[in-house]
Amino acid sequence: MGFIRIEELKPGMKLKTDLVSEKGELFLAEGTILSEREVERINNLEITYVNIADSEEHNPIEYYEEFEKEMLEVQDEQEGKILYEIKEEEFKRRYDDSYNTVRDLFEGIRIGKSADLDDVRKPVETLLSLLLDSFSVVPKLLRLQERDDYTYRHSLNVSLLSTMIGKWLSMGDEDLKNLAYAGLFHDLGKCKIPLKIINKPGPLTRDEWELMKHHPVHGYNILKNTSDLSKNVLMGVLLHHEREDGSGYPFGYKGEGIHIFAKIVAVADTYDAMTSSRAYQKKTSPFKVVESIAHDSFSSLDPKVSRIFAERMSRYFVGNTVKLSDGRIGQVVYIYPNFPLRPVVMTDGEFIDFSKKQRISIEEMMG
Repeated sequence: MGFIRIEELKPGMKLKTDLVSEKGELFLAEGTILSEREVERINNLEITYVNIADSEEHNPIEYYEEFEKEMLEVQDEQEGKILYEIKEEEFKRRYDDSYNTVRDLFEGIRIGKSADLDDVRKPVETLLSLLLDSFSVVPKLLRLQERDDYTYRHSLNVSLLSTMIGKWLSMGDEDLKNLAYAGLFHDLGKCKIPLKIINKPGPLTRDEWELMKHHPVHGYNILKNTSDLSKNVLMGVLLHHEREDGSGYPFGYKGEGIHIFAKIVAVADTYDAMTSSRAYQKKTSPFKVVESIAHDSFSSLDPKVSRIFAERMSRYFVGNTVKLSDGRIGQVVYIYPNFPLRPVVMTDGEFIDFSKKQRISIEEMMG
């Protein structure tokens, strides 16, 4: 294969595939003969490998070892390791604090208490402060261990993911904060659905499904009298199950009739639900889920929101360990800018390029 590290690019080399910028624009076309200036520009991109036509043969194991070594190197090895561990533990601590607060809020509402948002604000806004460093938060979120109670973990994850999508869409700070609350409260109405339906380990009956479809309205009604909660939050909660093609609920709204907050929460909700294990559903590989979301951008999900999610989320798959359908374990070493869901995986000393037709697939992301 023609994958080489960007540090090894030299003038005169030819691109084997198009090179696309972070904005999704064509950076350099397939077949471009690189000049010294173009090599310099490529080195400023946030990529690791470039696919070069007719390049010299390289030992893929050497590339992998170099990649692994550089990922582990820090200016001061011991100090860098300690700082990383502190960041990881701090994220987990804040996540746990927020999880406990969300659980207490939901359980209180279930037994008839009013929604007291004052208890929620501090831990959630503290957790959201970590999103200033978006590169570190997404991998940490991917590595979090699943909790026993899906509802609370799911609400918190959708809050974080919705806020990340808003950030990728260049929304302002106030919108990001409100998006966080929309994601956090999107399933609040399930507190009004009988637990035997919520926890049923199998398909719902028609009558049970009709009750479940009312949870966005229940959530809206719980929150609507909260005077300092933005209308955008309420619309995100009420409409997060509406779909672009009118196939959603509770009103069957289409396209422009759906609030942007609801469109964002819908993508975050879909991703976290499909990548989580539940009594009646095994979790699906993040690769397959992101691919499904990208596919649904042509029908039920907002195309701009779902496509930027697929493109940005796939970047964090580089370096992750994956299990293949044939049982082998590998590591994602390259993501094509124009094919973000068809990565290159290294396993047993060989590169497997999923942008080309393969008999195997990526079954699971292992961390």
